[in-house]
Amino acid sequence: MKIHNLTLSFIILLCGILLPRDFDHRDIPIHENGRIKPLDTFVRNQLLLIYGKRSIKPKALPEELNSKGLSAIDWFFDIALNPDEGDKYRVFNISNPEVVASLGLYWDPSHLYNRKEILSGLKNQIDYITTIQGKPGAELTQFDTHMLKVYSNVIQYQTLSYSLSCLLPLIQINHKTIAQSLSVNPGDKLSYYQLMRKANQLSPLMERLLNQDKDEWSESDYELQHIMGILNEIDQDKFARILKIIPPESGNQNEEWQSPWELMESRMIGPNQEKLLITLESFLKSRIDKDTVKSDSVLAEYENLLSHSFNGLSNLTNVKLETWTNQANLFYKSIAFYILAFLLLVISWMTKPKLLRRISFACLLSGLAFHFYGILLRIIIMQRPPVSTLYESILFVSLIGVICASLLEYNRKDGMGIFMGAIVGGVLHFVGLGYANDGDTLGMLVAVLNSNFWLATHVTTITIGYGTSLFAGVLGHVYLLQTIRTPFDKKYLKTVNANVYGATLFALFFTLFGTILGGIWADQSWGRFWGWDPKENGALLIVMWQIMMLHLRITGFVKPMGFALGMILNNIVVILAWFGVNLLGVGLHSYGFATGIAINISLFIAFELITGIGTYYWAKNRQKQLTAY
Repeated sequence: MKIHNLTLSFIILLCGILLPRDFDHRDIPIHENGRIKPLDTFVRNQLLLIYGKRSIKPKALPEELNSKGLSAIDWFFDIALNPDEGDKYRVFNISNPEVVASLGLYWDPSHLYNRKEILSGLKNQIDYITTIQGKPGAELTQFDTHMLKVYSNVIQYQTLSYSLSCLLPLIQINHKTIAQSLSVNPGDKLSYYQLMRKANQLSPLMERLLNQDKDEWSESDYELQHIMGILNEIDQDKFARILKIIPPESGNQNEEWQSPWELMESRMIGPNQEKLLITLESFLKSRIDKDTVKSDSVLAEYENLLSHSFNGLSNLTNVKLETWTNQANLFYKSIAFYILAFLLLVISWMTKPKLLRRISFACLLSGLAFHFYGILLRIIIMQRPPVSTLYESILFVSLIGVICASLLEYNRKDGMGIFMGAIVGGVLHFVGLGYANDGDTLGMLVAVLNSNFWLATHVTTITIGYGTSLFAGVLGHVYLLQTIRTPFDKKYLKTVNANVYGATLFALFFTLFGTILGGIWADQSWGRFWGWDPKENGALLIVMWQIMMLHLRITGFVKPMGFALGMILNNIVVILAWFGVNLLGVGLHSYGFATGIAINISLFIAFELITGIGTYYWAKNRQKQLTAY
């Protein structure tokens, strides 16, 4: 009953989330790396690059804000609306003490510094940075790499800070004559873009200024010169072209989107682009004035303009959905439930086993629901199966493992499925978090994967094979541990052995079928079914290992304990095929290459060898001792 109510609550939550919501500043679409995404995603990834996290923690904030954290979007608008005040944020994370010393900074245990400190320190390092920028990556020392990262991050920060300066009301018009020429009231503030639009209206005043000696200048002439000086100063910000939020006038999504500063430079602004810039200008002014009512109405106008004036942007639902997904952190909720399920299961071994086991199973299913819903949202947002990157494959494999574990628990009702599901889901989620911190996890497909049909068949099938293979390996661990704990419970051990066997057959089917489909895809893409590509070899090794273990079991060469050990070792084969081949950096599968994971893979292999072989011989010796008595 409790599980049924939990499921019903989740369905209600799902329905509520899918209801349309108002467009807000987080949803402003931006084009980056080949796809349209919400501004919220963009600034989160920019903050991650500079600071190492997707939101700012209290210790990096000024005193008036340090009671709570700050979201990436609020940080961005603060530095974009007040570009010269960005020094208050200590978001430059420098953990290398040599780099800190070379920049003339004091060592801070938090490793956090502000823009002013970094710029001051970099002044004396420009020649050195220019020198190492031309070096190949292999020749750079760790110190060189860290210094280049600091330099790159401060440039990125500056680019973000001044990306909207051409639309900010920074130029105050005080003199009545100039105000009348511009059709504004004295005291009004105009933006760089507004003055450029009204440049013709200032032409007579400019002509008079240029044709007069300075001694003959009037008060309005001096103010006009001051205005021109501010314009020239703002014009220095034209390097800040990172914010590509203006769609092409034609609406052709194959054309480049442009940043506000790129439009200022091109002088070719279409009528729809001009309307969008004016609306964006009004929004920024309402943010400065802290007029939320005006801000909301302008954003509604902004959405309407995007939807009706630019082809291909008629539906911004996926952009809004991605923003909501960023806020929801579904995978963090999922991992929290997996950990809770594990803790409750452990407690159930000591007290109230039935009650706590049921609650633990409900927690596991709740984690699975959030996990599944997170993947479903990724499918909707990207319009493709979520298995095109290592990060996505980790999410999918862990989902398959938890589903298998949940089905096992539903049939056995003894806590084994909860234990396995919590382990598989929790561990792989933690591995996935490392890849999530590399940047945008919803990137565009590389050419070799640009096929929804093959993603939905070959890649999904082979990934299911990975998940069920790892599940069989974890079951192998369970069998050996249970043999040590309860060697006399033959009936129980027999059922666990049957589960290992069934999971292996299931895994073999999907890995074999996925490998065959991969061959057909390879023939279509590269003109051959098989080319001994490292990833192809990895998939084949899994199939061969599983066939070997099944033959050894059927022919009686290995007994249940040996078969369990074989499936534990199969985990090593799977990890090498899944991650290990990426270290080679070769092959036609030009995706998924990874560096810096060799140590982690080695630790995993060592763990599986030690625990697998150790428990195997422990179980055998225990069995011999009991037989002797």
